[in-house]
Amino acid sequence: MAKQKQVAVEEVVCPESGKIYLAPCQVRCPLKMNIQRSHTTISQLTIEPDKEQLIEIGNELFEQNPLFPIICGNICGLCEEECNYKDETGAIRRRKIIWPLAKVYLKHIEKMQSFPKPTKEKVAIIGGGPAGITCAYELSKKGYSVTIFDKNPDLGGALRYIPKYRLPSKILDSLLDNIIRIANINVKKEVLVGRDIKSLDDLKKDGYKAIFMATGTPNPRNLPLQEKNLEIEKILKKLDDGDDSHGVKFGLNLLYEVDRGDVPLDLYKGKKVIVVGGGNVAFDVARTARRLGGKVTVMCLECADKSSIDGIPADVEEIEGAEQEGIKIIYSSGVYSIETKNGNFKKIKTVLCKSVFTKDGNFCPEFDTCKIDYLEGDVLLITIGQGPDRDIYQEENLLNTKGRLDIDPVTLMSNKIKGIFIGGDVKKIGFASESMRDGVTAAESIDLYIRKKDMKKGRKEKEYEEAETPYRLFYKDQPEIIWKPAKDRINFEPFEKDYAWEEVVAEATRCLYCGPCLSCKGCVFLDYQSEIPDIKIDENACSGCAVCIGLCPYDALSLTNDKEHPIAEIDVRKCKRCGVCVTACPSNAIIIKDDIKDSILNIDKIERVKIKNEKENKIDKELKSEGILEKIKNFFT
Repeated sequence: MAKQKQVAVEEVVCPESGKIYLAPCQVRCPLKMNIQRSHTTISQLTIEPDKEQLIEIGNELFEQNPLFPIICGNICGLCEEECNYKDETGAIRRRKIIWPLAKVYLKHIEKMQSFPKPTKEKVAIIGGGPAGITCAYELSKKGYSVTIFDKNPDLGGALRYIPKYRLPSKILDSLLDNIIRIANINVKKEVLVGRDIKSLDDLKKDGYKAIFMATGTPNPRNLPLQEKNLEIEKILKKLDDGDDSHGVKFGLNLLYEVDRGDVPLDLYKGKKVIVVGGGNVAFDVARTARRLGGKVTVMCLECADKSSIDGIPADVEEIEGAEQEGIKIIYSSGVYSIETKNGNFKKIKTVLCKSVFTKDGNFCPEFDTCKIDYLEGDVLLITIGQGPDRDIYQEENLLNTKGRLDIDPVTLMSNKIKGIFIGGDVKKIGFASESMRDGVTAAESIDLYIRKKDMKKGRKEKEYEEAETPYRLFYKDQPEIIWKPAKDRINFEPFEKDYAWEEVVAEATRCLYCGPCLSCKGCVFLDYQSEIPDIKIDENACSGCAVCIGLCPYDALSLTNDKEHPIAEIDVRKCKRCGVCVTACPSNAIIIKDDIKDSILNIDKIERVKIKNEKENKIDKELKSEGILEKIKNFFT
């Protein structure tokens, strides 16, 4: 317990602003993962790391995020978007760092023991996506008896829409199955509230003391057309009702059917497929259709310039990958109308999109109807977003007078009905890690609610100040990501080459470790020192020469004029205790109080003993293999 207390990260608060000082990657992370620490610990691995070391690092990641192998190691990357290195040579590739570790840890999870049997009250979770699973897991850790009710045959929610070439189903299945096993979570699949469960009141009558609703956004949005006719209106109405037999289909439904194995691999062979949409999901759909044999064109409202307010939202990697695979992209183009032949989709009438957003950032496309074109195809896949199933919320009286969810932003409890908590994409469409954050928040609120405690005390939203980029003489180049050639990857096998351990360690080492030492404590976690040392300036010795200021790569030193003469002052938020200033100070006025020397001597002693034992064992094996020890023994006996 003492060791856990020593390595526990601490918040470093700016005394002037009251904001928490933290690396920008961790500020962006919805789950506030200890990114800097994991980079520190991974940077100290050997190129053939010990499995126990990997498990120890994985244990800490798993404690913060039970879905980390697929979230941090595969699909998220929000931290990379805010990495200070992105403005130098390119962001730290955290996903590439975590994925090799995650693959080792996935095997370890299979052997992890389950939590003790639940002894506390029953809680119901409606929805088995990232938010629901996270909430269930956190509540189970606290001892509650949790049941997930999900309308689908498999848990995972939106994770099930991720193509197998990015996230193989067997990895997702294995992780979710083990989380359910470890946390003793009850799961009831293909259960729909309003059909199999008449109402939320029925759950309360069955003894559930709280309910968390995380039903996601399963309903794809239909196309808003400028020009309609009776026939196309019928087709779009049938599409809403689940009938996609007329060549028009929701892209989201295609992804789900492919994941389930419900479509043949040559579904679109010889067909021209048009995908409408400009987000990552649209490109998942387009690249999936390409793998099903289609000749694919993506058309979107947005322009190609990602720096523009009207820029295409899809990731650069998705766009480049699609183009390499032979997918054509038509930018700044909207669907004016859809034309049919014999009741089936034939072509779309397109119109130039002059702008997508207003200056205030509101979605309000403006079109030039003088610039019309036509795009023929056999299949139209609509992928312009999705929304929640509102019926259940309306029937349960969970909407306000404006028809919106009425939720307390701190606790996530409904303002309409006590004991009902709502979160995930149904609250606000976002990333999987953001839904997981809602799951954590809801679990904490439910625990407080059941124990009749104040749910808002001490839970004010925190404000952050992002750490600046440390100075370097030069910044290391971002390593490239290697894909299989396009012609070899038109299938559903993963095509991105994993980093070797040597590359993993090198990329973790490239991290600038921008955040405060107290918010990392990687050196303490690694037993390099027992605690983060104090660093002080002897005011009587300091001459105010400012040599230390010019040399500090972290901009942690400045001169203060509050004394009789200028004296150096240390900003402990930025100081990394690297010792450059200590070495440079001509007055020996800067002192670091630590036990690092003893730690180094101790590590050296341990390594020497280890090397000696390894040498002796090696000699022993060689002697045994040649039978020399046996001959000597026989000689003396």
